[in-house]
Amino acid sequence: MLEEEIGLALIRQNADLFYFTGTVQDGHLVIPHTGSPCFFVWRSYKRALEESPLARLGWVQPLNGLSHFVQLVKEAGLDSQKVVGLEFDVLPAGFFRFYSQKVWPDARFKDISPLIRRIRSIKDESEIESIKAACQQAYHAIKRVPSFLEKAETELELAAMVEAELRKRGHCGLMRMRIWNQEMGMDQVVSGPNATFPSWTNTPVGGLGPHPAFGMGASSKKIGRDVLVSVDLGGWYNGYMCDTTRPFFIGSPPAEVLDAFKVVKKLMGQLEKMLTPGTKAGSVYDHALSVMEMSGYADSFMGLGAERVSFVGHGLGIELDEYPFISKGNDMVLKKGMVVALEPKIILPDYGVVGLEDTYVIGEKGATRLTLGEQELKVIKKP
Repeated sequence: MLEEEIGLALIRQNADLFYFTGTVQDGHLVIPHTGSPCFFVWRSYKRALEESPLARLGWVQPLNGLSHFVQLVKEAGLDSQKVVGLEFDVLPAGFFRFYSQKVWPDARFKDISPLIRRIRSIKDESEIESIKAACQQAYHAIKRVPSFLEKAETELELAAMVEAELRKRGHCGLMRMRIWNQEMGMDQVVSGPNATFPSWTNTPVGGLGPHPAFGMGASSKKIGRDVLVSVDLGGWYNGYMCDTTRPFFIGSPPAEVLDAFKVVKKLMGQLEKMLTPGTKAGSVYDHALSVMEMSGYADSFMGLGAERVSFVGHGLGIELDEYPFISKGNDMVLKKGMVVALEPKIILPDYGVVGLEDTYVIGEKGATRLTLGEQELKVIKKP
């Protein structure tokens, strides 16, 4: 804040509030560059007192509404700030108007979202332990997919079995995303050519989905036999997530599928080795694209044709789309403590998705895979 000449930061978004306060109760976290922060909580103040470590320091106060917030800011002597930082990428315009007109009418406003996201991109040991626990949860669900496939008739039935397994192990039931209007459930289960349907989400795989109201992921389509199935899911523990994808083939996989998987698996091994401190995120993506161009999969890498996305991995933690993005032209430098999901995927129009995804933590010399299980194409012999 001092480097950016920000006198006061106001944090409102759930994921950021959880990171800084330990709770997602609806409130205003006010952080002046000098003095103590204060968390003004509207709902539920009682839960915030129980859940937030800030309460033990006397930094949690009740909030009766927005007009009360104006009063509290004045009483704390924080209404004369010249520069106020807000989360521009997630704050609704209506709230911005209120803060700029009613609370700090004479202030200039700066975007603190990039600052927050850079801070959050480096995980401490407790965060990494939570992500490891999420990986354990995901592993237990993934390893049961072969038995689920013996019973499931449709994609939705398979997804329900996977989600039930996750929920029984403590999953909260959703995967938080930061970018506006992007929504994600607990998994993305797709099979055969149905997997090639694009969606509005900025993801390499879409899926038909149950309805145009949520046109992605599993549908009521029957899975059948001699079909490629992709199961992409996220574990969740104590607010932190992992991300993993495994392919399954019911029957005998054709040469086209086996060849594509060999390329994906070899590339994954190469990308893992590139996750080292000091490496530019964009250079990892450039290598992946170069390999796919040489292998003849450039037009089907991370999507089909014009629907392709320009990344091969992403940071994650409290949200599924954290820094760093392993994306085209990204000059962000990888650092120790960053957690990244790599997800090289090839879309075959006649068969579906051939892809892997695993979650890694970057150490001093390289990356360690946190997600569990063999990186393999599992063949299922369904009677």
